[in-house]
Amino acid sequence: MEVSMTMNLLPSRNRSGPTESSESKAEGFRAHAAECRELANRCWHEESKQRYEELACHWLELAEQRQRSA
Repeated sequence: MEVSMTMNLLPSRNRSGPTESSESKAEGFRAHAAECRELANRCWHEESKQRYEELACHWLELAEQRQRSA
């Protein structure tokens, strides 16, 4: 049985309230990466596993970029 993607991969742009800090956004990106890795670990299909690992890497790259630009 394949694991279905249940998370929202893109952060919302339509937030009401104060703007999130760069550190807070970076933490959110890291949380997405952790969830992708968890999904990859639960996949039995190798291609899906690789895709989730790639997504995790991209989320971590975004987190690093966010921190550097802060």
